[in-house]
Amino acid sequence: METLTKPLNIDLAFKKNNVDELFFNLSENPKCFKNKDFRYTLSLIYQTVEDEFEGIFLSPVSPVRNTDFYMIEENGNLAFFVTPTNNFQFYLKSKGSMFRFSPTMLEGKQGYVMPLDLVLDYFGGFGEIIDFSAVTPSFVYFNKLTQFVMSLIQKLYFIPTIKSKTNTFKIVYEPIISNNQIARIISQFEENLDENLFIKGKMPENFVTDFIRGYLNYLIYKFLGIKAYKFSNIDSGLYLIKDIDFKSAIRSNDISEGISQWFDELYLGKYDVIPFFKINKITDEKFELKIHIKNRKTGETVLMDDLYTKDKVFDIASSDVSKIVEKQLNYVVKYMPELEKLFEDEDKLSLELNLQEVYQIITKTSYYLQKAQVEVILPEELTNIVVPRASINARVKSDRAADLINIFNNNKSGKITLTEILDFNYEIAIGDEKISLEEFKKLVDENNGLIKYGNHYVLIDKEENKKAFEELLNPNLLKMSRMELIHASMSGQLGEYDFDYDEKFASIIKDFNKPVEVTPPKDLKGTLRVYQETGLKWLWTNVSKGFGCCMADDMGLGKTIQVISLILKLKEEGKLKHPVLVVCPTTLMGNWMKELEMFAPTLKAAIYHGLDRELDMKNDIILTTYAIMRIDAEKMKSESWSMVIVDEAQNIKNPDTAQTLAVKSVKSDIKIAMTGTPVENRLTELWSIFDFINRGYLGSLKEFQKGYAIPIEKFKELSRASKLRMSVSPFVLRRLKTDKHVISDLPEKIVINDYCYLTKTQAALYEKTLNEMMGKISGVQGVSRRGNIFKMITILKQICNHPYQFLKSGEMNKELSGKLEKCIDLLSQILENDEKTLIFTQYKEMGDILVKVIEDELNITPSFFHGSLTVAQRESMIEDFQNNPERKIMILSLKAGGTGLNLTKATNVIHYDLWWNPAVEDQATDRTYRIGQDKNVMVHRLVTLGTFEEKIDEMLKSKKDLANMAVFEGEKIITELSDEEIYEIFTLSSGGVGTKLQ
Repeated sequence: METLTKPLNIDLAFKKNNVDELFFNLSENPKCFKNKDFRYTLSLIYQTVEDEFEGIFLSPVSPVRNTDFYMIEENGNLAFFVTPTNNFQFYLKSKGSMFRFSPTMLEGKQGYVMPLDLVLDYFGGFGEIIDFSAVTPSFVYFNKLTQFVMSLIQKLYFIPTIKSKTNTFKIVYEPIISNNQIARIISQFEENLDENLFIKGKMPENFVTDFIRGYLNYLIYKFLGIKAYKFSNIDSGLYLIKDIDFKSAIRSNDISEGISQWFDELYLGKYDVIPFFKINKITDEKFELKIHIKNRKTGETVLMDDLYTKDKVFDIASSDVSKIVEKQLNYVVKYMPELEKLFEDEDKLSLELNLQEVYQIITKTSYYLQKAQVEVILPEELTNIVVPRASINARVKSDRAADLINIFNNNKSGKITLTEILDFNYEIAIGDEKISLEEFKKLVDENNGLIKYGNHYVLIDKEENKKAFEELLNPNLLKMSRMELIHASMSGQLGEYDFDYDEKFASIIKDFNKPVEVTPPKDLKGTLRVYQETGLKWLWTNVSKGFGCCMADDMGLGKTIQVISLILKLKEEGKLKHPVLVVCPTTLMGNWMKELEMFAPTLKAAIYHGLDRELDMKNDIILTTYAIMRIDAEKMKSESWSMVIVDEAQNIKNPDTAQTLAVKSVKSDIKIAMTGTPVENRLTELWSIFDFINRGYLGSLKEFQKGYAIPIEKFKELSRASKLRMSVSPFVLRRLKTDKHVISDLPEKIVINDYCYLTKTQAALYEKTLNEMMGKISGVQGVSRRGNIFKMITILKQICNHPYQFLKSGEMNKELSGKLEKCIDLLSQILENDEKTLIFTQYKEMGDILVKVIEDELNITPSFFHGSLTVAQRESMIEDFQNNPERKIMILSLKAGGTGLNLTKATNVIHYDLWWNPAVEDQATDRTYRIGQDKNVMVHRLVTLGTFEEKIDEMLKSKKDLANMAVFEGEKIITELSDEEIYEIFTLSSGGVGTKLQ
């Protein structure tokens, strides 16, 4: 076989499987086993495999050169034939004398016939091969296939199944091919399989899947064997950790079938064909349920009855569909035993239900149906079941309005007894009808469950309603803090009850919400846009009333300058007695310092970061990171701060992390959160931000989950979502680039410099290269000098981009490059907004790095437009980017993508590495806002602080004549500078070195 010069092009990057979701539907034990611990055993298996994986391959090995690995089949078993023998002997000797093989001749080749496990252990001893110069295609294929199986195990993409024989069965672990990415990788291995890999015998039809399954089980059972003692006292351990055959039935119990049905629960919700229930109304009190089946791929539906009357449904054999559906219904029957009536009588086509049985399905059974993703379609009358709601109506006492105004505006108020200033009455709302508390008590005494009341179906829970009466009439309900009162007033909700008020109360709230007029600070170097002035007024209004707030403007609208304006105004008004603490990710510290220098040079700012950090409280502003806050929590907590600002506040979204607790422990009268995504996944993230800015406003976490998170996320209660929006709206400012009053104030193109730092690796390479190249430049004249300067510029650009681009080896990850880390952060925010992005780079090699890291980090495949593409490939790529909503990112080589393109679907541009001519960058950026672009374009220029990139950028800003030069002329000017001037431009200043030490 010929040697390869490039790797097998199969990307093995995929994220770790969420095993918790896998166990979500799983019962504690199979039906035939009671009081056992199967689910615990299975979870322990996953945990053991995960723990053991890293330590199992302790002896790294080297690739054998010029050696082929063939497959042979002997006596029904697969084995390897390794040829020639000499290179592999070194590995065999390292394993000791227990492995001795005699050479064998097959088809004119001398080699060793070896068991699969020995050779696979060899391949498991090293990672993915980078140097392919002297290894064979068969080596590359089996190395890659082995690495894939190891990745399946490392990332827990395997699942147990039953393999049945006559009277026996065994547990076999399979890859989770319901995951599209895993299935695609397996297909790629099948497509790249060369039949010549088999030297003796016929290649099995399912060789790839059989190979993967075999090695997967070999490794899993190997790990479990090493840690067998963990399972020694577990009753069910024998079945799940032993690679042996078991009897299918014991004492008439079909163990095989029982465990198989239990395993089926792992697949619930993952089938393409699923059952769903449709309930139809017969009378007000009587209903019927029919089982339907849905093909999730096509959307087609049929009655389950069709399985018994037709040979095929969805172009699939009815018997096959029936098996899949029965697996799912076997789970449902455990929680809905009345379905047994349908299965016992084949002539019975529907199940009759009364109101209370429907109530049972809607309430208790629905939880288990949702777990199995079995939908219940209700008749229209039951889609809006009314839950009675109590309403507390408040009226301001005639002589107490001033007291209520004082409570709203005085942030020093303690607990307030509302009955002193307000009169109250209570009503119960049933749909649009309101009845008195006494009338509702009578209704509850006479009914329970689901009832028909007037034109509505009403849910009456006798026990819950009686508890509610007691709480409603408890005097402590009307004792609350200022925060609790304002929340009730804004949301119209007091605990579990609606909160309403009279016109006098409403006018007080209206006055409270009016913005306080304020002029921009005198020392602000720059002009705020109209919407930014509005943002400053909003910030000032909240801060002056003693409230924290969350600035959540869309990316690029200038959150930072609005907050800096607030700091300047507070200082101007003499309200900053102590420093302002700004907490942000490392990738944003450079941006903060640059914007402070640009817009607020009168403010003294310092960075508290790095190994030699010192906290100087004489500054106006201290900048630090979340990591430092966690490390120095006690120190930061002990200081006095006028204001604490957290940028990228999603970093405190998890309430219980050490990082979040450290940030929240710092004492300050004013707290500001900045984020473009106040809620990324769950509403509790919003609660955590409010717990920082206005502690207690949304109640405790438990109260928030009960009052908002669960009703909104689980039950999709729109009214509750509306109340949450109303309650947080005074303290969250969220404006989008697409808002009419914002877009009219924006230019066509918004250009932002995003600053980043060198990592320690980059800084070391930068210093070393600079010193070496200056040695070649210093004192030299002519062509040689200019050539070395151009070479130094190119190398330093590559180092600033990513160490791998310069070294051509090592790891391709974002942590090694401050610029790449910043780029991934930007893309994450842009993708959150469902927008498209163009990334320009001068280097094809950097484009390749970007493709890999974006796939690894963001699980999205970008297009890469470069000079090696054919005309047809280019046209297809442009068409795909413009018209495919799933294609979010295109990387372009600046030379290939700088002219003649029309990519108006992109609303974001990232210049990863910069040319020294704005005209070239503008030409590239213009690809996005030619005629046809109806949105503003955000342009991000990535500049590495402390390096020549920052200094050249400053030169471009200050010298228009240089900015207008052609690229070649700009570089030519650099070559004509003195040695001292060159060293001054290119030397690494302290602002860019080693900021990623923590």
